[in-house]
Amino acid sequence: MARSEGSASERKRFLAFAHIKDGRSFSEAARMVRVQPRTVIVWVKNFRKRGLEGLRQQRGSGAKRLICEEAEKMVCKAIDEMQKNRPGGRVRGRDIWEMVNKNYGISLSNGSLYRLLHRAGLSWITGRSQHPKADFEGREILKKL
Repeated sequence: MARSEGSASERKRFLAFAHIKDGRSFSEAARMVRVQPRTVIVWVKNFRKRGLEGLRQQRGSGAKRLICEEAEKMVCKAIDEMQKNRPGGRVRGRDIWEMVNKNYGISLSNGSLYRLLHRAGLSWITGRSQHPKADFEGREILKKL
């Protein structure tokens, strides 16, 4: 089973268990796979709790989100409103950052802010902005000529 496993750390765990199954002690098995004996004891404990799944590499949970899902939805609505109410130009990342900081008291990094926008399906790449005094009817008439 250790040979077919893709992850090196999981292969190590399976190999340590093979040594234990052959009658070696925890410390001998640990020495053979070059880890601390305490590590092997933790692996055995996980195996007893969850079986083979306890030996598999667990995915890290990562850092907690700074902004909850409800607030994230409210931020997205506020961004849409901000863009609609803007007379000309674009809503910049800096504008969104200031709004989130002022309204929610959360100081996001650029990466966190753009990940939030990506999750919301909002793109930071925008079309060309329209001047507030642009003559749309005149432009359409010129297009038809």
